[in-house]
Amino acid sequence: MSAGDVLVAFEDASVGYGSRAVVEHVSFSVRAGEFVGLVGPNAAGKSTLLRALTGSASVLAGSVSLGGSPLARLTPKERALLVGVVPQTPTAAFAFSARAFVEMGRNPHLGTMQSVSAEDRAVVEDVMRLTDTERLAAETIDTLSGGDLQRLTVAQALAQQPQVLLLDEATAHLDLNHALQVLDLVRRLADEGLAVLGVFHDLDLAARYSDRIAVVAAGRVREPVEPERALDAAVVSDVFDVRAVVRTDPVSGTVSVTPIVRGADVARTTRGPVGVVCGSGSGARVLRRLAQAGVGTSCGALSEGDIDQAVAVALGADLVTLPPFGEIDADAEERVRSAYSTTRACVVCDTPFGRANVANLRAAVRAGVPLVLVGEMTPERDYSGGEATALWAEAVCAGAERVSDEGAAIAALLGMLDGEGHDG
Repeated sequence: MSAGDVLVAFEDASVGYGSRAVVEHVSFSVRAGEFVGLVGPNAAGKSTLLRALTGSASVLAGSVSLGGSPLARLTPKERALLVGVVPQTPTAAFAFSARAFVEMGRNPHLGTMQSVSAEDRAVVEDVMRLTDTERLAAETIDTLSGGDLQRLTVAQALAQQPQVLLLDEATAHLDLNHALQVLDLVRRLADEGLAVLGVFHDLDLAARYSDRIAVVAAGRVREPVEPERALDAAVVSDVFDVRAVVRTDPVSGTVSVTPIVRGADVARTTRGPVGVVCGSGSGARVLRRLAQAGVGTSCGALSEGDIDQAVAVALGADLVTLPPFGEIDADAEERVRSAYSTTRACVVCDTPFGRANVANLRAAVRAGVPLVLVGEMTPERDYSGGEATALWAEAVCAGAERVSDEGAAIAALLGMLDGEGHDG
């Protein structure tokens, strides 16, 4: 085996159970030294793809190959020499010792009635050390926690010394420390030449550890691509029916998916719209809570890359998008004022104002709709040379409602909307 060799290949394959296909026309490959993640809704067929490689699911059409050989030509032992599996739910039907359980991973390498050798025992010791399970060696597996049993299952799969490792939600029963330990280990083994195909429900972990990600949904498998391409906001909305902000995590440098609301929340928008003056994350929670309450929003002018702009786009809010760090010109300000003037009310979030965004505040104050002001306009919030303070005072004199925090602002806005509905 050489780095880059294709070890798993689906070619226009349909796989399922009996005569029923779960996924169809599947075409993708996994190479030595590569970690490919599978993500998608429950029951989409992610685990079925793994089971096709172990013989637990049927290949109904097309072809599947393993280690360069057609799957149908491989005996169970030949398959076991190539593939190690970490299932979603490990089983402990008998009271084997943990060491004996891991030693079972050596079975494909043994002849009939052959006992484990010193070399086999050395492999077992090594994988138990790597998975932090040495201390469990003498314990019986039917007495262990689900997390400890899962790590022993990983050790057993590695004891096979496979060329391909299949992970079916392998960290589902592990605490954060051991989940990272297992995935860091698998990532290192992939870097050393192991081919890994893993099912994930956690999109952030999938993005952090996978070289490429394939989305499985509606009976199809999308071609695996880099995480930043596989998990954009449109895909998350389309596949999972969740509106999310997808950004680069500043610590890991990998894609991070932050769910905001379910698509059903946005679909039932029946009230509003409400204007939201925000920026730099000051309006994110307000926008989310309004969406959950079925209230549409208009967010003024926000720069691309601003967290509130990303949330507004994900929610389908009305807004004017500016270039990164852009300023609001006269045309944009007029568009914002016009949008705010059609709302039922506007809320000014606890955001600072400077030359770049004071036009949003000016548009809201001059829009002629009820206004809710969050917090106080202090010198620490006004970087506009005093204009924001003057506009704030103008709004107060015009009868704007002042509240202490965003929770009170939400209550005030919903009260206004409910009062309108009642009066009508």
